[in-house]
Amino acid sequence: MSKFIIVLLVLFSVLNVHAVTLPKELSMKTDVGEVVLTSEECSFKKMGLQGYEYAAYATEKGHANHEGCWRREDINGMSSVMIYFPEIDSTAVYNPILFRPRENK
Repeated sequence: MSKFIIVLLVLFSVLNVHAVTLPKELSMKTDVGEVVLTSEECSFKKMGLQGYEYAAYATEKGHANHEGCWRREDINGMSSVMIYFPEIDSTAVYNPILFRPRENK
């Protein structure tokens, strides 16, 4: 009986560890605003953008948000966040450790 209880305790502790909720948005501060990664589907996928699954945007004080899509990619053993901005037809590359859960505003 005690082995059964130990197995149950271990099982519940493993389930609780894996029950971590990911933040809805991650952000990185910039000198003019912030770059934000979201967990929402990228709307540009419908226009044929391949490989970029999630929506992203960059804020700039006094301007509308600059919409884009992001993905995480490993390049030469280093992890990178790639954000494609259709507005300028360009991809920005960031270090993923720069992003933190976004504070509610």
